[in-house]
Amino acid sequence: MLKNKVLKWVDPFLKLPMAGLDISDLTVKYLRFGSKGEQIFFDIFGEVEIPEGLIKEGEIMDENGLIDVLKKNLNKDCKKMFSYFLAVSLPEEKSFLRLIQLPKVKSEEVANAVRWEIESNIPLPAEDLTYDYEVIEPLEDHLNHLDVVITAFPKSIVESYLRVLKGAGLKIFCLELESQAIVRSVVPKLRQKRAIILVDMGRSRTSLIIVAGGAIFFTTTVKLGGVDLEKDIAGKLGVDNERAAVLKETIGLNKVAEEGGVYSALLPSISLLTEELQKVVVYYRDHALHAHGGSPAVESIYLLGGDANLFGLDTLLSSALKIPVILADPFAAIKGKMISLIPPMPKNKSLKFSTAGGLALRGISNAKY
Repeated sequence: MLKNKVLKWVDPFLKLPMAGLDISDLTVKYLRFGSKGEQIFFDIFGEVEIPEGLIKEGEIMDENGLIDVLKKNLNKDCKKMFSYFLAVSLPEEKSFLRLIQLPKVKSEEVANAVRWEIESNIPLPAEDLTYDYEVIEPLEDHLNHLDVVITAFPKSIVESYLRVLKGAGLKIFCLELESQAIVRSVVPKLRQKRAIILVDMGRSRTSLIIVAGGAIFFTTTVKLGGVDLEKDIAGKLGVDNERAAVLKETIGLNKVAEEGGVYSALLPSISLLTEELQKVVVYYRDHALHAHGGSPAVESIYLLGGDANLFGLDTLLSSALKIPVILADPFAAIKGKMISLIPPMPKNKSLKFSTAGGLALRGISNAKY
């Protein structure tokens, strides 16, 4: 099979130095794990700011400008990045992820069946897409069909990222959807019944990811990020963006501090997030039968990303949704395998490295993640 030939070809590269590179509208985060036998340690990690306007809603608007940022800052922060092979994220908001059902066909017939399904499930012609698929191993043995997850991107988006990465002199091992990397890092035991929602709160947007029945069930993106929360505070309290960022980080949803001004400034946006989460909860409930073996309702919500630390957010969401809300463990997949019991970054900082960590897990030799 072609797949086996590809795996045989890339296997030697799996043992080469590899790092994860998480690119978003306003930041680039990188991380690499090292390993000694079964033990794992942090090798390098860091974050680079991207000037506003170079990337907008996942689409690269200025390729040359982004190339310059990567060349100058990655070289400045960590010259090793140019010698590593990289697993690189592609923007969630530009993706199409579909969980489809196919009749039980032979493995060599799945590819053609998937192409037919793309025509009816994704609003772009197959020839304009770069796509991949994965047949999900069922939790139940009696199924008379195959569950298949299709991930697709417009070719123009993928080609733009490839031009930038190659233009910056970086070595590419693979490109991957953000949610896939996040799930690899945060949900190590994917083959289980429980249904959970991962809430990835970034600087410019928030991704909502349903994981159920052993697979990513659904993803969506909300145009609400840390920058928007800071603008809410700045506008309400008449302070500059720098002061607003400090108030967001130190006060958050504290109803009493600053005479409740920060809380009241943030409440409309957090209410919007709550509404979007409620829609996703209802969507899963109404479609839970398609998550074969999955629980009939969402059991818990995990917060991750740079703004998941917002004081009081977990309590407010849990109260509104009547579902337990907790901070995710961004490195759950390697819990117990770290050489140092104390990670080199505190948890409130590590939450924003979940995607980079999931990508970096591809670089651990002989590990199955």
